[in-house]
Amino acid sequence: MRSGQASAARMQLSAVSVAGHSRSVPACRRQLLFTIIFFLIVPRTMAGQPAEDLDATVRYLIAYVQESDVTFKRNSTRYNGVEAAEHIDRKYQHFKDDIDTPEKFIELCATGSLMTGKSYFIITRQGKQLPSSEWLHTELAAYRLRNEYTGP
Repeated sequence: MRSGQASAARMQLSAVSVAGHSRSVPACRRQLLFTIIFFLIVPRTMAGQPAEDLDATVRYLIAYVQESDVTFKRNSTRYNGVEAAEHIDRKYQHFKDDIDTPEKFIELCATGSLMTGKSYFIITRQGKQLPSSEWLHTELAAYRLRNEYTGP
């Protein structure tokens, strides 16, 4: 931009049109105006998608575990969905302050034992065994699709 164009642009920015009348605005007020516009408008236009409710998503995943028709294998012991959900919920209550995404919830509460280091697994009715984290990440993705949220 040439210096003449830059000067003209500054002149336009220093004037505000109110009801058809142009009026000069001091720099500090202009900065305040831009700041207000930025914080009111930009987050809405940048978001483009609804924010995910962390607690609602975690509660959904815990309910999904509770109502599942799979067996959970934790530290070589098998549990039904209700027992597994209770355990995962207790861990969630313990780590709640450290959890800021559903992925972090899965990592801290439903992936494995922090004491033994052993991973948690689910066993389907057909006998297929897979890591509980994989199973829950798959359901989280399906939940987000149903709720039109694509994640962080």
